[in-house]
Amino acid sequence: MSNTAFPMKSTCVLGCLITSLCAQAQTEESIPKAEELVVTGQKVERSLQDTPASVAVLTEGFMEDQQIDSFYGLLDRVPNVHGTLGSGFSIRGIDAFNVSGGGNSYLASVYVDGAPLPYRAIQKSGFLTWDVSQVEVLRGPQSTLQGRNSLAGAIVVNTQDPTYEWEGKLRLGAGEYGKQQLAFAGGGALIDDVLAFRVSAEQYDFDGINDNITRGDHPDFNNNNTYRGKLLFEPTEDLSALLSFTRTETEYGVRWTEPNPEQGGSDFDHRIVTFNDPTFEKNDADITTLNLDYRINDNLELMSITSYSDSQYGYEWDGDATAEPLSVLIDDRVDETLSQEFRLVMEFERLSGVVGAYYSDLDVVDEANGQRSLTIQQTGLPTLLVTPPEYGGIGLDQATADTVLSLYAPIDPVRLGTYSKLEQGVETQAVFTDLTFRLTDNWDIFGGLRWDKEEQRNASDTLYTIDNEDLLPNPADYAANPQFAMLITGINAQLYQMVDDASGTEPPSDASFDEWLPKLGTTYRFTDDVSLSFTYQEGYRSGGVGTNVARGSIFTYQPEFTDNYELALRTAWLDGALTANANVFFIDWQDQQIAVQLSGNSYDTETQNAGSSTVEGFELELNYAVTEALQVFGGLGYSHTEFDEFTIVQPTATYDLAGRAFPRAPEWTANIGASYRAASGLFASVNANYADSSIVAVNPYANGLTEGDPGFDPQNDARTLVNAKLGYEWDQVALYATVTNLLDEEYVELANVGTPPSVTLGAPRQWGVSLDYRF
Repeated sequence: MSNTAFPMKSTCVLGCLITSLCAQAQTEESIPKAEELVVTGQKVERSLQDTPASVAVLTEGFMEDQQIDSFYGLLDRVPNVHGTLGSGFSIRGIDAFNVSGGGNSYLASVYVDGAPLPYRAIQKSGFLTWDVSQVEVLRGPQSTLQGRNSLAGAIVVNTQDPTYEWEGKLRLGAGEYGKQQLAFAGGGALIDDVLAFRVSAEQYDFDGINDNITRGDHPDFNNNNTYRGKLLFEPTEDLSALLSFTRTETEYGVRWTEPNPEQGGSDFDHRIVTFNDPTFEKNDADITTLNLDYRINDNLELMSITSYSDSQYGYEWDGDATAEPLSVLIDDRVDETLSQEFRLVMEFERLSGVVGAYYSDLDVVDEANGQRSLTIQQTGLPTLLVTPPEYGGIGLDQATADTVLSLYAPIDPVRLGTYSKLEQGVETQAVFTDLTFRLTDNWDIFGGLRWDKEEQRNASDTLYTIDNEDLLPNPADYAANPQFAMLITGINAQLYQMVDDASGTEPPSDASFDEWLPKLGTTYRFTDDVSLSFTYQEGYRSGGVGTNVARGSIFTYQPEFTDNYELALRTAWLDGALTANANVFFIDWQDQQIAVQLSGNSYDTETQNAGSSTVEGFELELNYAVTEALQVFGGLGYSHTEFDEFTIVQPTATYDLAGRAFPRAPEWTANIGASYRAASGLFASVNANYADSSIVAVNPYANGLTEGDPGFDPQNDARTLVNAKLGYEWDQVALYATVTNLLDEEYVELANVGTPPSVTLGAPRQWGVSLDYRF
């Protein structure tokens, strides 16, 4: 397993490779030229060096050179960002979807060509980066400009736009474990300087690494197809319209495996599962955007961004995850999102910025059915038996309670037949502004304000049945012991009542929230190449409406907020060939939405505003154009997360989780790498990325374990991954060999926290080749 420092072996290997590249570069006489990076994700185009916010910019060239071909692949290259396909990602240690277990809104958003991606599309599949022109990772709250779902940050993806020059590119790729890639992109002018188009398509298939020894196939397959078309219309110099359509089709299996010490050897030698039923997820999405841009004069520009997305997610799942035909779960979910934004962008001698208005309407229908297993422990029955009557329990002594529980062993677990339908709507309206005023040649002040109103509506329909009720103990069998017979009758009635309470139709319920979200800061330029900024900004996660499944009741919870303080240093050296940027931040998080379990029944939960926490750290990023041929980069991130208040009160126990870190939040992350492109056509690149270890569970006691029990409070391993690419480039053709996880590091990517036991192991070393053709 890895240590919590950048391993010496990886450092030495990478250092030798970069040193050799530098030595080769010194033999070529060229003047270094740094690429200017432009940030678009804050509504106004601005140089990275003039942007106080912490932004990592990954260009198309960088992603191709560093063999980044997917959303979760690019996250490894960004300090203080970490992700696991299937589980989501975090920014500055804040999980994009949930930190404290409560709430429905997520904490970070992903936008593709201006359209927000739905939750399942981000968490489960992400996207491919073929024909993507630039990705911007904005760390820290973007609530003033982006509104909901951006307390932790946002990721902005821009794909290639049409040009009036005819061009195209083709890629054929193959690798170990059945990896295949076929991709094309190209386009040109239909009417010179007026109408142009671009199309792209990619098919990516991966057979999988793990083995299902029951079904005889690979459970961790991944098939991903992306198709995109764009049409650019520019009738005048001042007016442009860009219409985009993207369709993605993904189907993927499960990446976890089962612990198997009895087979002799480590889990890494025996990556197996045993479930018998098909288990996979799928997500098909259609995204349409229309961007209109009208330049009013030299100082003002009016923009309109309209988007509509239709995402259809579903799964088939072996609910018991064993070789027995016990449980199959099926889910179908449709997310439809319509959004409209208007922006007035201004650029005067001293005043610049944006004023805008935003509207969004999200409609979700989620329908699920199948059979779930609920252990007797999860029903809350053991707690109910020993809880005193004055607190709603039966009040048995532990010995008698254990005897009663033994009678329910045949029905443990309880097989629940389930059907549920959730209908959710979220309507958002907002107006916002973000302005910068130049006081002097050296001093700027900037500020922003957003009024955000959100209206939510929820309705649900659920039906639960006990499918193995014939295994319940029969009171008639204990007629000789009237006390036991009466007790069994009461317990059986309690179980049936739980099922009845969880079933039913909840009428539509509404909740409305509106907030003012401020931002204020200043920048001082010591020279044209060195500046220091300070920013205060309020982050925001909306409140919501939820359903207590066990009680069949509706509950409402309030928004949560963060106060964010940040220092930003921007420096450029050697005529811009070297940039060194840093951000230091402190986040005070209040009214955190926490999932509270109200009884021993694990389904008896509600979200309450009962937590607080702090996050503090920094990012440091370096980019150096050593020569025209050699580029070197590196980054270091530190994010310390800690719950200050987090108490979970249950009928028989109270858990104080204050002092714990956030789950799946590595404290240290780092990356370093280089790319070399010789005039002769030789190309080489190498990079390494590091992520610290992290805990997995918010509440390690949730599964009934206590300190000292095997498997209590598991951790994800620290790991360092080294990747390399070597090839030769002709005028139009290029041939490359690639390798990921060069040192074949073994690590636990996502440790087990549930039942049955499972663990997601990091992918082993994988070799590949690709052939590119450009015309």
